Amino acid sequence: MTSLPSHPDVPPWLYKLFTGHQYPYVRRQAKFDRKDRQEDGERFEPTKDDIREKFWEIFPRCSTKMLQEVKVGMIVAFKELGGYEAGTYQEFIDHPEEFLSREYGKKKIKVNFYDGDN
Repeated sequence: MTSLPSHPDVPPWLYKLFTGHQYPYVRRQAKFDRKDRQEDGERFEPTKDDIREKFWEIFPRCSTKMLQEVKVGMIVAFKELGGYEAGTYQEFIDHPEEFLSREYGKKKIKVNFYDGDN
């Protein structure tokens, strides 16, 4: 009997961000990895295990950028506040509100994750 590799726990908000329907990047990648197809040529939807496996392939290599939302008239612009390489933002993952408040103050902040060198 083989066991699944063990991974550290990630907060539900982070897993949902990467795998949910709002931002389906991991779900799409898992779907396109499947080689089997339906009779009409469409790919099958990935299983939860497919998605979990793909999450653990993608997440460890993701970097992140913190951006401040700045309104300029009717337009919303974003000013880069800082960035973190893959594996260097665990404190943000564990306590996002406290981390952002301490590092950047009380601002409206957007967080972007980037897969690899994107």
